[in-house]
Amino acid sequence: MLEKYKELENYPDILNLKDVANYCGISKDSARKLCLTNQLKHIRIGRLYKITKENLINFLENNQ
Repeated sequence: MLEKYKELENYPDILNLKDVANYCGISKDSARKLCLTNQLKHIRIGRLYKITKENLINFLENNQ
């Protein structure tokens, strides 16, 4: 994992919207909008959104 994302080690391998929001410093609704607009690659299981750490890092790298 890249050094600047070292804090992600404290999170589970599969993140939910709350985890993404906490890590990125945004609201849960903003995290959901990123998923709904396909800016953040995710898997949806019913009403749940699941995001891998790899997908979150890719999103952050491409949107800096």
